[in-house]
Order: sequence, then structure tokens, then C-alpha cells
Amino acid sequence: MKTPGVRFFLFAALITAAAAVPQAAYAAEEGNKWGIWLDIGRTFNLLVVLGALIWIARKPLSNFFTGRTQAIQEQLAEAQKARKEAEAALAEMQSRMSRLQDELREIKDSAEREAQEEYRRLLDAAGQEAEKILERSRQEIEGITRAAQLELKVHVAELSVGLAEEQIRRHITGPDQGRLFERFVKQLGGKS
Repeated sequence: MKTPGVRFFLFAALITAAAAVPQAAYAAEEGNKWGIWLDIGRTFNLLVVLGALIWIARKPLSNFFTGRTQAIQEQLAEAQKARKEAEAALAEMQSRMSRLQDELREIKDSAEREAQEEYRRLLDAAGQEAEKILERSRQEIEGITRAAQLELKVHVAELSVGLAEEQIRRHITGPDQGRLFERFVKQLGGKS
């Protein structure tokens, strides 16, 4: 973006160039009768015009160059600030990278410890579960053994009753049965 001082300077330079071109063409047509004085006059005119332009444009140009210098200095300051921030970020990244190996080693050691603890815990849990299963098995075996013993006792009792009944039938005769029946009826009568 051009400031007003720069526009004025460009406009003045364009006018000077436009004024110089027709004079050069006019001098060439006349046959150059002035000689060196024509060149000295042109140079003098050019210096006067340039001096006037510089004198007129000195304040806008000064302001332009001062502003431009200040803008460049601000940009340099921002660039230096950005550079320092980038260097700090780089230093932090390098520090993090150097600590990364230590952190990875710590994570690995921690994971190994946790895995060993989990292994021990699983072994303990499996041992406890095995103990529970063994205890249940013992209880079931004891229950089955008691049931078998009871069944055996019942069977032995049935066999004993059967043998006793058979022996009684062989040894007790009809008159013995009558006497037993009468005694039984008397006992029932006495209890009522």
C-alpha cells in the first residue's frame, strides 16, 4: 500500500520525465545551436526540479521512511520473539525426549510388577478355588458314605428281620401263635 508521500514522489517524477521528453525533441529539431549550454541548462533545470521535489517531499518521505523503519523494527522484534519461543519449545522437546527413555523404562517396570502381582493374585484365587472344590468333594464323599452306611444298615436290618421272620415261622407252631395273639390283645386292652 502506497502512502501519500510515495504517491506524490511518483507523480512528480512522472511530470519531470514528461517535461523532459518534449524539450529533448524540440532541441533535436533546431539543430542544437546552443551546444554545451543546452546540456548545462537542462542539468540545471533538472537539479532545480529535483531539489524542489525533494524539498516538498522531504517530510512525507521522512514520515514514510520512519514508519517503514519502525514497522521493520517491530517485525524484527516479533521474529526474535518467535525465534526465542521456538528455541524454548525445542529445548523443552529435547528435554522431554531425553526423559522419554526413563519414562518408558518406568512404565515397563510398573507393568511387569503389576503383571507379577496379578499372576500371584490369580494363583492365590485358583488355590482358594481348588481348596473349596476339595472341601466340597470331601463333604460329598462323606455324605455319600453316610448314605451308603445308612442304606447298608437298612438292608442289614431288612435281612435280619427277614431271617428272624423265617426262623420264627419255622419254630413257632399254631398253638404258640394263639398264645402270642392272646397276650397281645391283653396288652392292648390294658393300655386303653
